[in-house]
Amino acid sequence: MNLYRSTLRRRQLLKAGSVAAFGALGSALAGRRLFTFGSHSETPIGADNSASPPLLDEPLQAHPAPCPSDDLPLQSESSEGFLELAPAPRPLEHEQEYSDFLASLDLRHISADEVLDPHRNISNGVENILPPESLWEKLAPTLRVADEIRERLNMPLLRFSSAYRSPRYNREIPGAVRNSYHTRNQALDIVYFCPIRDAYNVAVQLRNEGFFRGGIGLYPTFIHIDTRGRTATWRG
Repeated sequence: MNLYRSTLRRRQLLKAGSVAAFGALGSALAGRRLFTFGSHSETPIGADNSASPPLLDEPLQAHPAPCPSDDLPLQSESSEGFLELAPAPRPLEHEQEYSDFLASLDLRHISADEVLDPHRNISNGVENILPPESLWEKLAPTLRVADEIRERLNMPLLRFSSAYRSPRYNREIPGAVRNSYHTRNQALDIVYFCPIRDAYNVAVQLRNEGFFRGGIGLYPTFIHIDTRGRTATWRG
């Protein structure tokens, strides 16, 4: 009887040790994911990196996930367990006028609605807004770069995760610099239906060809492009 109880006790101890080990492993992996997630930190405004960055051959991921944002979900679950449609998109002041301006650019692959979407984002309770009319034209060169990247990739655009940011909204974005080119309406954060590094490589190629002069940032789930007028390259 004592032998049986001793054997049973050892089995219980082994089982408890295995559960604790798996728990520790799960915590370690979760911590690694937390500390390796990149924030959107642009290169400083004055930074200038004129050397052409190397093209990246290996794919970052087969199907890039959208970067985290405050976009409303397409559907949500009610307290009764039923799926409910999300509320209608938040209306924006001067939305129709800005939409008409975007349509006048005659972009091949980018719609006005796709550009408008990130202006509906909310961060820490602060709502983003459309740019003032004096800045509308500033986005046109950057949109043409994004449109040409789409043309050369021959892959659809998934979404713009960020376009213009009001200064107040920009202050709520982790890692965003104070004078971000997003606040000047010259920058876009873009996700295409392709490996992120493929989009990055096309952006670098376009800049090397003289299609535009500006910044290119490579992030885990999107690329940043802007038309600041000088070369800057970074990894976020």
